[in-house]
Amino acid sequence: MRDKLALTSIILLLPILTVVAIGCNAAGSIGGTSNNAISVTTTAAPTATPENQEPPTLIGEEGMVTYYEMTLKDGTTLQYGVVLPDSFEAGQAYPILLALPPGPQTQEMVAVGLDNYWASEASKRGWIVLSPVAPNGTLFFQGSESLIPEFLARTAAQYRPEGDKYHLAGVSNGGISAFRIALRNPELFHSVMVLPGFPYTGEEMQNLVALKDIPVAMFVGESDTSWVQRMEQTEETLTGLGGQVSLEIVPNEEHVIRSLAGGEKLFDILDSFR
Repeated sequence: MRDKLALTSIILLLPILTVVAIGCNAAGSIGGTSNNAISVTTTAAPTATPENQEPPTLIGEEGMVTYYEMTLKDGTTLQYGVVLPDSFEAGQAYPILLALPPGPQTQEMVAVGLDNYWASEASKRGWIVLSPVAPNGTLFFQGSESLIPEFLARTAAQYRPEGDKYHLAGVSNGGISAFRIALRNPELFHSVMVLPGFPYTGEEMQNLVALKDIPVAMFVGESDTSWVQRMEQTEETLTGLGGQVSLEIVPNEEHVIRSLAGGEKLFDILDSFR
């Protein structure tokens, strides 16, 4: 697990630094990775939604993750990975984590996030994880965030969220995306977790009052100084608003927080938010 994090740290970090430095430019300036290495399976795809929309299409399987794609109302094709509990039963409500991937938010980055932080522990603890791929390279804080409410409404037909809300997490660019999505749709979420992440714009920082009733957990490596500053500001603002917020500045860590690999500590916190 830690070796895989070491191998992917450069892949994760370079696109992130580009985004922070130049803002929301076109996807081509951010870079990307290929979407490959999933094997086709014959597992049945989920059934159609109550709105009689076309059901998601099974596109493959890799390890613990099954990949689907759906066509949204505006014609956008959205791919996503799903991790199910070991004892999944259709129709039963489960805690569901919406996990937003790092870097260019490709399918490869979905796999990195799931493999390193979310999949194994979620499956053991009875959680479902949904992790979408940014369509056409448009990140989930550059326009694709508007697709998330429909995505969750569609997947709820197959995976019923506990308490009719979701838990939201993101790694790096996924952490920035998590704040963007939570601030726009606070009614959808039980909690927010970022490792790392912060509100990307001044306007978002000013609108943090929307999250004062949602627990927020944040992690950042102590050497990741520019992110530390923004996240300390976020913690101070939320605390001043009476929010439930924690910030852990992890010693001897940089942007990729290797000590959180495996997800045990993360899911201890997530379970406390249920």
